[in-house]
Amino acid sequence: MKLQRCLVLLLVLFGNSSLNAASFADDFFWIQEAQTFLKGKTPRGGLGPYLDPYKGPTQFRLSEQEVPWAGNYFPMEKGGIAQRWQQGKSVTKILAPSELKTLSADQLSKLSPVEKFDLLMNYSDFRTTDFELNRRGPLRDPKPDSWEGFCNGVRCAGILMPEPKYPVEVVNAKGLSVTFQPSDLKALAGASYFFVEEYAQIGSPSEEGKKAQAQPNPAVFDLVLRYNLATKKKAFVIDSNLGEEIWNETVVGYKRDLSSAVPLTAEEKKLFPQAESKVSVKLYLETLGEIEIVDANGPTKHKVAQGQSLSGISTGYDLFLDKSGNAIDGVWKNKRGDRGVDFAWFVAGDGADQDYVHKGGNPYLDFKAIQKLFKKSQVPSCRRVHR
Repeated sequence: MKLQRCLVLLLVLFGNSSLNAASFADDFFWIQEAQTFLKGKTPRGGLGPYLDPYKGPTQFRLSEQEVPWAGNYFPMEKGGIAQRWQQGKSVTKILAPSELKTLSADQLSKLSPVEKFDLLMNYSDFRTTDFELNRRGPLRDPKPDSWEGFCNGVRCAGILMPEPKYPVEVVNAKGLSVTFQPSDLKALAGASYFFVEEYAQIGSPSEEGKKAQAQPNPAVFDLVLRYNLATKKKAFVIDSNLGEEIWNETVVGYKRDLSSAVPLTAEEKKLFPQAESKVSVKLYLETLGEIEIVDANGPTKHKVAQGQSLSGISTGYDLFLDKSGNAIDGVWKNKRGDRGVDFAWFVAGDGADQDYVHKGGNPYLDFKAIQKLFKKSQVPSCRRVHR
């Protein structure tokens, strides 16, 4: 499914939500669509058996092999991928040829990720850096908000790409040596995955001034936890901020506490005429958000799998069951504070930022070139990691 279909989804969901949640039919359709591009073994019976809320583990976390790697969102107000993170400062203008000639090897190694990319690609005009500074970075008009960055792209790359483990030294066409650190590569991949080839979502982001406006249908979200995450071992992403800001975090584990099925109240029978009973679920989500750039500069998956880099979200919902005991709808509870599940999304494929220039993508950010660097980063070299 191409990214444009997400725009159609937003219109559909805002027009068919009830009780501040998307409809079961809409979200169930989109999670079925997501299965068409998500790899992994499909259990016998597919989604159907997982409509039973008691099927599947009540507690689960992805293994070290399966968890995404951790990274930082490279805030746009601080330069985005034009931030010279090893020096703790943002780029304010592109390098002139005369300046470049004066830089020592150590200074070259501490340029921003996108400056290094321009050197690799032999872009003497630093066109990729110029785009990032003026279109997505601190020189953008209007100025980026503090929460804006590449968290969506970093979450995608963490799921879909192997973690960069070692520095990569390359020599460009002019004989200039450039060293990419693992955090440089994570930043570039995050920007390239700002748009992605395959995408589907359930629920919709809250508009300005609204809160928990169209959360995922709880019955479908509960199924996703037990089917996509625990059974197919596929991480997915949620917006963990119930308001207008978007805080993308990857779900890597959960704990569910289910009540016994109980009869419906008279009011519930009116709201859910096809339901026969309900189950209350207390839910604790384990999510991977941001870690410091220097802490992401190397292997992180072991710590993620051990729960050392994770955050938690305590929430819950009532699930309404039909006469067969299958969940057919639900209502979210525990909406106090900012954290929760505003919407959820699923991805596959390559980074497509370069293909979405018409939507603000960087035309010079070549995903294939970044992929090659990631492949090289799997093999150690004699270069040290700069922290």
